[in-house]
Amino acid sequence: MIRSPETKALTPNAAFIKMLLGWLAGTLLTAALLFIAAGRINWPLGWLFVAAWSLLKLVFIVLLRLRHPDLVVERATRHENAQPYERWILPAYFVLAFGTIVVAALDGGRLRWSGDMPVALVIISYVIYLFGNLLAAWAVEANAFFSSESRLQTDRQQTVTRSGPYRLVRHPGYLAAVILWPATGPMLESWWAVLPGLLAALMMFIRTVYEDRMLQAELPGYQEYARQVRYRLFPGIW
Repeated sequence: MIRSPETKALTPNAAFIKMLLGWLAGTLLTAALLFIAAGRINWPLGWLFVAAWSLLKLVFIVLLRLRHPDLVVERATRHENAQPYERWILPAYFVLAFGTIVVAALDGGRLRWSGDMPVALVIISYVIYLFGNLLAAWAVEANAFFSSESRLQTDRQQTVTRSGPYRLVRHPGYLAAVILWPATGPMLESWWAVLPGLLAALMMFIRTVYEDRMLQAELPGYQEYARQVRYRLFPGIW
């Protein structure tokens, strides 16, 4: 069985509400981790980060609902045919991602290990963060099969996406995550948070390797696409 019983009951609107509730919970969790670790709430950079994180995630969800209603259902549902490597990659990724936020708050908001960063560097970090989110949004707009799970969507008649950023690299959504997390530390004036951010990015790099192998083995047309678009994540490199 590919889809869980819940899938049949979900409509796009119900799935959208479910994702909005997840967004709200994620925003509250991010804010709680950030300000508890910082030991204070009067931290302008902390509030700026929460606002940016929350707003961009909301835009992502709304874009999904407007462009690909069926994909909202797909992403709001867990499936039994998700790849086995998801069981360790995703938990490790989320621990490292939220760990990045905690370390950044301890450093930039409380202990000041990294000291003051130039305003220009903080701004550049936000530009990188925005670019990563725009890349993810572009990938979603182009790919109606942009699932949150690594699986072959035979139930949705999955085909190879070749438009948008997929003309340049085969996994632009993962490239967006690789870009985002190392930039998170400097957004909050923390060099120490770059390390868990890089490790979170590494989890997406590993997921790319596994998923690309799965798609080449199981998705019709993907091997031909891989010959045409040679690079998985980094144009001209890999």
